[in-house]
Amino acid sequence: MSTEGDAVEVQGGPASVSRANGEAPDGTEEIASEPDGPEQGAGPAPDGPVLAEAEDAPDPALDESIAPEPGKADLEDGPAFFDEIELAGQQDGPELDPLLAPPEMSQMLFVEVALMLPATHPVVVLQQADAPFRELRIPVGGAEGIAIAYAARGIETPRPLTHELFTQVLEAYSIILDVVQITDVNGSSFSAEIVLSGPLGSRTIDCRPSDAIALSLRQRLPVPIMASPIVLAIAGTDPLGAN
Repeated sequence: MSTEGDAVEVQGGPASVSRANGEAPDGTEEIASEPDGPEQGAGPAPDGPVLAEAEDAPDPALDESIAPEPGKADLEDGPAFFDEIELAGQQDGPELDPLLAPPEMSQMLFVEVALMLPATHPVVVLQQADAPFRELRIPVGGAEGIAIAYAARGIETPRPLTHELFTQVLEAYSIILDVVQITDVNGSSFSAEIVLSGPLGSRTIDCRPSDAIALSLRQRLPVPIMASPIVLAIAGTDPLGAN
């Protein structure tokens, strides 16, 4: 009877028994290190169903069907800034403040050129066309006063005066004098401007009130003379006679 097989079992026995009991071959205990995680194929971990369910669930960031609409969360949870933008887009435009709108000018009627003593220069008298019928008395030079008086009465001169010549130039180039505006006053000095329109468009030109009034009275059609509310508030006076 051969004993080689038994010898093999005997030689392998202590080692197998020692390792099965957690002991090293030299009699010391072999400390088994715990694995960091379950080995693949060793079976499901205690929380295996939860992990499997999490793995099977679709990623919201990758699934377009359940992804939130772009910008919707920002509009719902964000600041009121987006609401202001939407409301601003619905408005047609900013409303003008009536307090900032330029005040309307008052139409003035030419009354006369008068010499009021002890003054040595004539004054042009303009009266407001509507109530309260305030008057403006604008000092002018002697030559300008004569030119305005001639134009108001339709007196012809042997040779055309300056305002007659300028009127002929405007007619030759199809330019129309639309309106005369008395815009400002500083003491006894008034400022004015004329508005012209022609083939090249409309133009506004600064000038003296005396030249503007004389030129307006020379036109074939009546030209309105307007005065700023500021001028009437500063230099307007109560009427001395009936309108």
